[in-house]
Amino acid sequence: MNETPVPVGAGVSPNRDRMWGLVGGLLGIAVGLGSAAIAVFIEGADPLSSTSPYPAFFGKRQLLVYDVFLAAVIVVGVAFAITGIVLTRHSKFPRTDALGTLLVSAVLSALGAALLFTRLVAVIRGA
Repeated sequence: MNETPVPVGAGVSPNRDRMWGLVGGLLGIAVGLGSAAIAVFIEGADPLSSTSPYPAFFGKRQLLVYDVFLAAVIVVGVAFAITGIVLTRHSKFPRTDALGTLLVSAVLSALGAALLFTRLVAVIRGA
């Protein structure tokens, strides 16, 4: 079996790079606005109150709409990871598509997990 190095410019596309940047930016805006909207309008958080490190509704010992939203964000992140793995093998531009999907996946999964963990800490502390 012979190994041949791939040229530096192989598998990349500036147009796809911009597309993944737009997809990531739009998803970031949607998750941020969705999180704020659910917290304020559904869970009743006061947007101007800053008396503790997290909103008061984080301490509720029940399943909230916010928890389901965060779980959905993590699931979407995992879906992007699976898409990235598939595009790595089957895309015309595997480097660009893999980087775009896996970066979106990492951000969504880390953000959802961090917020869900913060909520767990608030529930355990009983705040």
